[in-house]
Amino acid sequence: METFAVDLAPNQVVRWLLDEGRLHAFDLLVSATRSYQVNVLSPEDRAGFNEDEKEDLSEVSEIGILEVRPRDNPHRWRLRVRVADDIGPRVPEDEPFPEGEEEIDLPTFYEEFIRDNRGIAEVSAEVEGPAAKGSLNRILTAMLTDRHKAGKR
Repeated sequence: METFAVDLAPNQVVRWLLDEGRLHAFDLLVSATRSYQVNVLSPEDRAGFNEDEKEDLSEVSEIGILEVRPRDNPHRWRLRVRVADDIGPRVPEDEPFPEGEEEIDLPTFYEEFIRDNRGIAEVSAEVEGPAAKGSLNRILTAMLTDRHKAGKR
């Protein structure tokens, strides 16, 4: 599989996909997930907390992943939008968050990760060969040429 960055704005990709007619016209499978990642808080970020809190502090990132695949051969290519948003420090007594990946729908992905331009977003693709890349390029071209119609919503 060849992996490469795609030069499209995540907002453009998701708004294009929200038009359900496109999903059917191009026969696409769309899946989205939300998960949380716990990281060690840096010493600079620990400043301002008391000694007891410093030991237990961690930083939580919310990760949203949207994947688009062709329905007829889903292993041929994959278009992926990944958004990572640092939601800040937490201590173990804070409100718990779900472990593992949680499936969400496309409108929820848009509302939670794209609409307000949260976090760091990237668009990438994986293709299994030249024919798959050609098939994906047809979708990317459709997304690109639709960029001026985003204001119709």
